[in-house]
Amino acid sequence: MQSRLRSQGKIIAEINTVPFTDVVLVLLVIFMVTTPFLFQGSFQVKLPKVAAPSPNLPETITITVAVGNRILLNDKEIALDDLAGQLKTMVQQKPSAIVMINADKAVTHGEVTQVMSKAYLAGVTKVGIAVEIDSSKTTMPVKLETAK
Repeated sequence: MQSRLRSQGKIIAEINTVPFTDVVLVLLVIFMVTTPFLFQGSFQVKLPKVAAPSPNLPETITITVAVGNRILLNDKEIALDDLAGQLKTMVQQKPSAIVMINADKAVTHGEVTQVMSKAYLAGVTKVGIAVEIDSSKTTMPVKLETAK
């Protein structure tokens, strides 16, 4: 068989790209499947601890403010400029909902007030700030008031 190839004098100078294409497509599928899992754990917010009972809340819309001014609206990342529009449609669908802001304790006061400002521009009248209950401290009853 080798003698026949040499006798014809043709040298194959092409690279077979079919195995390479197969490997690339398999890697693409693996990355597409694993990428959502990578981003789910990237938003870890450490809430400040307080000594207060956990209130019973009605239906809530959650805004999470993570370090780096990353904002999530009901666990979906959103730009600060788009927050007011998205909140407005959600509040129209659920007028009795309370907007709960989960802000990391490392986030600045200015970043939280920007988010609150966007919420008020969207017509939100009930805003709360989420905290972690510190069970090591004594608790006393706290009445939460909402803006009306």
